[in-house]
Amino acid sequence: MWKQLRTCLAVICFAGCLLLFCDRSEGGEFAQALAWFASMQLVPAMLAGGFVVAGIILATTMLLGRVYCSVICPLGILQDVLASLRQKRRYAYRKGHPFLRVFFLGVFLIGFVLGIPVVYGLLEPYSAFGRMAASIGEPVSILAHNGVEWLVRKTGSFALAPQPLVFHGWTSLFTAIATLAIIAFLTIRHGRIWCNTVCPVGTVLGLLSRYACIRPRIDVSQCVHCGKCATGCKAGCIDAENGTVDSSRCVACWNCVNTCTQGALHFLPGKALSTTEKRGRRAALAALPGLLALPFNNAFAAESKGDQDIPALRRKERRAYAVPVLPPGAVDARRFSSRCTGCQLCVTACPHDVLHPRGDGTGLLQPVMSFEYGFCHFKCVACGMVCPTEAITRLSPEEKASIQVGRAVVHPDICVVTTDQVTCTACQRACPTGAISLVGEEALKRPAVDAEKCIGCGACEYICPARPLAAIQIEGNVEQHRL
Repeated sequence: MWKQLRTCLAVICFAGCLLLFCDRSEGGEFAQALAWFASMQLVPAMLAGGFVVAGIILATTMLLGRVYCSVICPLGILQDVLASLRQKRRYAYRKGHPFLRVFFLGVFLIGFVLGIPVVYGLLEPYSAFGRMAASIGEPVSILAHNGVEWLVRKTGSFALAPQPLVFHGWTSLFTAIATLAIIAFLTIRHGRIWCNTVCPVGTVLGLLSRYACIRPRIDVSQCVHCGKCATGCKAGCIDAENGTVDSSRCVACWNCVNTCTQGALHFLPGKALSTTEKRGRRAALAALPGLLALPFNNAFAAESKGDQDIPALRRKERRAYAVPVLPPGAVDARRFSSRCTGCQLCVTACPHDVLHPRGDGTGLLQPVMSFEYGFCHFKCVACGMVCPTEAITRLSPEEKASIQVGRAVVHPDICVVTTDQVTCTACQRACPTGAISLVGEEALKRPAVDAEKCIGCGACEYICPARPLAAIQIEGNVEQHRL
């Protein structure tokens, strides 16, 4: 019964997390409604100052063991899915690797303290899953949607519209494929070795579950040392020969209980703790405040402005920005980099394809704005609504409309007014704040930008007809501010 309940909850959590990245609904409303699945993840909750969520996860671990790893964590559940591909689903007891666990946890913490997202973002389990879902799962969902649309169109119905397949860069794709390949290989060969060796969250929760109130125990009076429980344990933590279980590596999957034919294995409250266990439990409890002491939220206020539609026009090449344009609500590069784990949920949630993972080695895989496929609409706040770490502060449409993320810069030498000697007013008409005017004494006037009115939405860069690069581009602000 408990295994079936655990499996049902795991399926719900995994499906919810996956749908966050593969939402094909109009405007991304479905993803916003499911954003709480991302907020349930431990590291994002702690980064967002979600002390209640983080406290519940840690307290549950102290009570029931690492149920988080087998029920809530999407990367952990993915490993269960991959483990089912193993032809002979038989495992064996393996000694733990405490040195490697401490090493990877240390690397994660050092990367986090020093603000190196490429380090801690690659090891954080939710972000690792997010990159795979964004770079592999989302394109698959788009292809499936377009396949259904083609079939529907063949019947004479136009109820669905095809969706463009947006490429987010080779760095993001390679990272996702490499991560999936490594985890799949390790899982199929060795079960949950990634969780119990590499994953920093697994290491921290393993420390707490070692002293959990309810954990797996072997009744030596009934055990016949047949080893069946060990063969079904994906974590490889059951030593059937000696009748012991390493509860720090147990993920509470309940496979062992169902496998044991002698009824010798149970998840039961412990007896009186030894002095060493009592000290360990007190140390684990004392560590909770430190684990929860992470950055607080930020708030902003702003003024309201309008919105307007811009006809579709795709860029041919992406311009290299001197200062990256960060999503509205990122505040500044330092704060954003320290909170963003590069999970790419905002990238997949953006309905206008403005956000793309950065792949230049600085802030690796963290999102930046780019305007080849669209521009940032006034009324769209999807990225802030789904961000689980609040690296992108949640803003109302009115607040977001007056946040200046960057400002437009004109390159008159490649403007079509100069190169083709034609009249062009595209950027002026597209600008929703009236920041662009046409100046000059000649008959053919050129655009000029009022930096006090420009908010950096990118409508002008998106609509500019100059090829292969736009003649007007958005340069990001080092620090976002309200106009």
